[in-house]
Amino acid sequence: MDWREITKDQFDNAYNQHLPNGWIRFAFKYFSKSTEKENLKLSNWLVGILLGLLVIGFIGTAADLSRAFIGTATITYGIILSVLVLYLFSAIWMNNFRLKKIMKILGVTKQEYNWLADKFYGYI
Repeated sequence: MDWREITKDQFDNAYNQHLPNGWIRFAFKYFSKSTEKENLKLSNWLVGILLGLLVIGFIGTAADLSRAFIGTATITYGIILSVLVLYLFSAIWMNNFRLKKIMKILGVTKQEYNWLADKFYGYI
């Protein structure tokens, strides 16, 4: 079957067989480019903490404060940033795996899938 002949019902049936789980929905809701303004609180809060820790570490280094003070700020910053990055990478990986299953059912490439999503829903 030609991918241009796929109907909205066929697309929806394939999509509904592999809906995004809570892990993926949370990541895309709060940390994607299309995050809505009311959902930016968590992201802004996390950015504020990371920037605060970065500034504390920078000022501590510039002021030649104790290694324990600088180390605590730096290690905390590193842990939070690592956890966030690993979480977001895992959500992206899981979503790509889910989309590959949908594309396999439909028999389309990623570009064709994006075209169909845009055709039926106006977004990619």
